[in-house]
Amino acid sequence: MTKQINVCFFGYDERDEGGRAWAILTGLAENGIRIEMCRTDRISIKGFVPKYRDLYQKWKNITADIDALYVIFMGYYLMPLAWYLARRRGIPVILDTLVSQYDTEVTDRKRISSFSMRASFLWVTDFISCFIADAIVVDTNEHKKFFTKTFFVNPRKIIIVSVGCRSDLFIPLPQPKKEGDECIVEFHGGFSPLHGVAYIMEAAKILQDRDEHVRFEIVGAGQLFTAITSMAEKSRLTNVEFFGMKPLQELPHSIARADICLGIFATTPKALRIIPNKVYECLSCGKPVITERSPA
Repeated sequence: MTKQINVCFFGYDERDEGGRAWAILTGLAENGIRIEMCRTDRISIKGFVPKYRDLYQKWKNITADIDALYVIFMGYYLMPLAWYLARRRGIPVILDTLVSQYDTEVTDRKRISSFSMRASFLWVTDFISCFIADAIVVDTNEHKKFFTKTFFVNPRKIIIVSVGCRSDLFIPLPQPKKEGDECIVEFHGGFSPLHGVAYIMEAAKILQDRDEHVRFEIVGAGQLFTAITSMAEKSRLTNVEFFGMKPLQELPHSIARADICLGIFATTPKALRIIPNKVYECLSCGKPVITERSPA
């Protein structure tokens, strides 16, 4: 008789569960692996020590035999506790890094100087998290190369799992009836540098000058939102509409309105290493997607 494998999902409890954690959770369950939850609320429980205390208490309440502890994405700061708990039970700890926080904040978004103490702290946190994990999970082979080179991770302990999406939520929906022959192009995202939304605005300008019947519907907000909307105003774009942030549950309806969906277009190092959620989400909805050709 095959032994039941139990994996503890360890980390923050996202109130609006995104695609990554859901995809991993669903994938494990579909392969016959039983999941035990040990998660703390990122918002309602204030402070680092209270979060550690909450996780420790929930861990003590788990009565099942755990075979592995899986630290879900954004769990870098929880790794010391995860490592301690796993070692006490003699089980491996797996860290879903997905991306490097040092790379995100310093190299890609450039919100932190590479010479600052904060940058050094992020690099050390990434390094220690990867070092003490028995295995780490990334989304592409390009990210595997990055972690091997940047944080000296043994490539044999890196597992590649595509970022995926909420395939229960992102499903093909009927396209609302349109007036005329206008083509609707949809983009949703966080307006970080890797999205390359400026190139979308340039494309909109070209199509407007050619009097093409194409309209861009842009969903989301973030770091470059003000700069992008200013760019659209200066170019006097009448074929672009910004909708701001929408809940995850509403995104499939935004995608359903579109004839074509967009991925990412930037040339930052991080952009060339990833395949973003939005590509999987739009494809899962049955829409054609235009995105950049990259090593990823």
